[in-house]
Amino acid sequence: MGHYARGSRRVVPVLECPVHDQRGNDIAFRFRDAFVRADVMAAAAGPEAGSGVLRSLAVRTAYGTSETLSTLVVADDGDKRLRAATRRVLTGGHLAGGVHLNIHSRGDAFIFGRQTRCLSGPTRLREQLAGTSFLISPTTFFQTNVYAAEVLVGLVLDAIPPGGEVLDLYAGAGLFAIPLARRGHRLVAVEENRGAVADGEASARMNRIASAQCRFVARPVESAIGGFHRADHVIVDPPREGCADGVIQDILGRLAPHRLIYVSCNPEALARDLQLASAFPYAIRTVQPVDMFPHTAHVETVVTLVRDRNAMGPGSPRTSGRRR
Repeated sequence: MGHYARGSRRVVPVLECPVHDQRGNDIAFRFRDAFVRADVMAAAAGPEAGSGVLRSLAVRTAYGTSETLSTLVVADDGDKRLRAATRRVLTGGHLAGGVHLNIHSRGDAFIFGRQTRCLSGPTRLREQLAGTSFLISPTTFFQTNVYAAEVLVGLVLDAIPPGGEVLDLYAGAGLFAIPLARRGHRLVAVEENRGAVADGEASARMNRIASAQCRFVARPVESAIGGFHRADHVIVDPPREGCADGVIQDILGRLAPHRLIYVSCNPEALARDLQLASAFPYAIRTVQPVDMFPHTAHVETVVTLVRDRNAMGPGSPRTSGRRR
């Protein structure tokens, strides 16, 4: 149990990780010790490892609550030693929070497989940030650095003035949609991952937000966007490869919102999409980096583009060097 060596899938064993929440360390090493005693750690399962049953252990620790959620990822659940060791951890009396088992038999580098079941405790983690409650399933993506995620939410809320309808694309589990709905905006959140949509809808209900106030659409952004005809403000928070082909052009050329808020986890993809945006009458109002992963080169960036009929293409005297 440890961290990947740079640029590889080789695991470097560690005895502690000072970056992790101590609750996460305690849970991870409690499982590790039980598996060592049961002699199921000798060979790990995975595309570059042996033929064992264990793949990984994912531990979530909430920032705004005391809750934890652990997911043991295995190649199959038929190993009696593994079952006995897991049972000893669960009945030991020192493990709080939900515990799940994920079956991942495919030989790929994805973290989770398709099948997950709850072994003990809550089925979702309850998180609290930006005055909003979120419910997060074991395999649903949620920002790892929740401290910085709260900064992201604050930046997005600051960029969108009160009132107006919002279209939230690549919405995930509603990190931005639900706080905006709580503030009074009517919005539609588009996300292709159905597990994330289910979590977003559960979180909306927990926050007593009506479905008419915050509606989730479980479809890929590139296929769903043609069904929308207007939006006062649009948020995009795409994966590392950036927005799908044609999405930026469709937003700025057809929907023509007052503002586009682009939340990026990849500066290269952001630069490409902003180059596409430069063909439309929008001006960049703000660019704010957020250090999501300290001690690494990774950075999140929030960019606000505002519709400006006076803005022209790249290199124009109206946009070059002009402070806004």
